[in-house]
Amino acid sequence: MNEKETIITQAKNPNDYGKILFCMKAMGGKQNVLFTRYMHIENTRTGSRIVCTDGKRLHVANVNMRIPAGNYQPEIKDDIIRFNNPSDVVFPSWKNVVPEDIKFKGFINLEDIRNGTKSERDEKFSTAYCSFLFDTGMNVNLRFLRDLPCTKWKIFTHGGRNQFIKLENVEDKNQFVVFVPLAA
Repeated sequence: MNEKETIITQAKNPNDYGKILFCMKAMGGKQNVLFTRYMHIENTRTGSRIVCTDGKRLHVANVNMRIPAGNYQPEIKDDIIRFNNPSDVVFPSWKNVVPEDIKFKGFINLEDIRNGTKSERDEKFSTAYCSFLFDTGMNVNLRFLRDLPCTKWKIFTHGGRNQFIKLENVEDKNQFVVFVPLAA
């Protein structure tokens, strides 16, 4: 291990490991948009903030582990995430897309979709998605909701020309997502 390498293992730190994987689901990998292939890491008082985007959604989570600030292309192998040598790629000012003037619209409960047969889980997810559509009046990519951890999320919307949807983890307000609706 070189001195600029940080390693997170699922066995030693399952909570941080899971939050990092959650954020990575929003990495785009588009060749023509370089920053979507990188994970942005900022230091916080108690650890690090992880930010990833594919241009249509933004995943943010705070972890307890201190990872040096920078933009990384993390490597995953055998339940280990490695962060080597931050890149000089410029990550956009992600805070500009997080809506501030938001209205609480309800909850989406994904806690139960991990239990039961596949058809039962699909039915539970369909019910949660219909509830989400009813609460927001906005359609989003189904995969965006499927990529969320199975917990309860608060739904917030931001009206106006640039409509965004913000979901905040009920158990951890520092874990949130911002979606661009399909019609936007």
